Amino acid sequence: MAVVERAPTLVGATAGDHPRSVPLPARIIALIPAHNEEDGIAATVRSLLGQTRPVERVVVMADNCTDRTVEVARAAGAEVHETVENRAKKAGAINQGLDTYMAELADDDFVVCMDADGALEPDFLEQALGIFEQRPDLGGLSGAVVARDPQNTVEALQAIEYARGTRLMARAGGAVHVLSGACAVFPVRVLRHVAAARGIDLPGEPGTWFMEHSLTEDYELTLAIKKLGYECTSTRRCRVVTDVMPTFDMLGEQRLRWYRGAMESLWLYGWSRLTDRIWVQVGFTFFASVLFPTAVVVLVASYFVWGTYPAWQFALLLPVFTAEGVVVARRVGGWRAQLLAWTFLPIWVYDNVLFVTYWRALLRATRRIPHAWVT
Repeated sequence: MAVVERAPTLVGATAGDHPRSVPLPARIIALIPAHNEEDGIAATVRSLLGQTRPVERVVVMADNCTDRTVEVARAAGAEVHETVENRAKKAGAINQGLDTYMAELADDDFVVCMDADGALEPDFLEQALGIFEQRPDLGGLSGAVVARDPQNTVEALQAIEYARGTRLMARAGGAVHVLSGACAVFPVRVLRHVAAARGIDLPGEPGTWFMEHSLTEDYELTLAIKKLGYECTSTRRCRVVTDVMPTFDMLGEQRLRWYRGAMESLWLYGWSRLTDRIWVQVGFTFFASVLFPTAVVVLVASYFVWGTYPAWQFALLLPVFTAEGVVVARRVGGWRAQLLAWTFLPIWVYDNVLFVTYWRALLRATRRIPHAWVT
């Protein structure tokens, strides 16, 4: 791909602000790890090539593909680099790409790592680089993940969950625990700092970028970047649309990997000022997960032991819980999300299914049970 003329970009980005335009002479290279992604890779590549802030290279890291991913990606306009003897899934594919292309980049350039089933809003990179210009302390910026148009109830529930997460992120001023693998932007100097610190100040093999044996390489890299003293952020102005799991079985396998990988990464970094708040939030999640079963036991015991019934006034709390879901569902759009929010029960069941998955992930992590890879 020919190097394009560097276009003006934006600076001065805080939540709700409209940054001003100034030249930013940084180069951007995008890496897309892809394993058998012939159905969606063209849209992903086109979303990068169509950015208002052009990228210098869009590289698809074709990883052990047995379909037409390579041909489709090239036809869409990407460069294709096929991995060699990679057994480390996504992290290994990205590492091979970084090993190949980092030498041509300056410290002030940027690397975009993006899943092969996503699509960026046209001004994603323009907005992102503006934030980096305003906040040079940033170690990485993550896109606000938006579920692609839901086609069934399972997908609609995930769309509501993602919208809720984006809303909470905005309330927290853009603070994030993980730079999402859906799409994240990293300064080259930060990635080089991580590679230099591996095996010394950070866990992992010296000279590597992403930890290859981690189930959630994006979560571990976020912890690594924060440990080196950088901040990480996200913003609703940088949207990435992504596929979601179409069935509960696939969703369960995906979340088992996510939750277990996060727990194992936290164990790897231990208790410190970096992780103490995260540990507290993890503990609160497990505490919240047992509230409903405990309430059921208390109600049943109250009826059989003392013959008492729950007061009808508790039913007045239902509109309060429903209201939050309705507000979030408006951001998702579509009749499915609205119906799920107004009836409340499906969202409540979904949340409790995820609670069960938390416990399953903890059990698998403590017992070292092998885990199959589901994106």
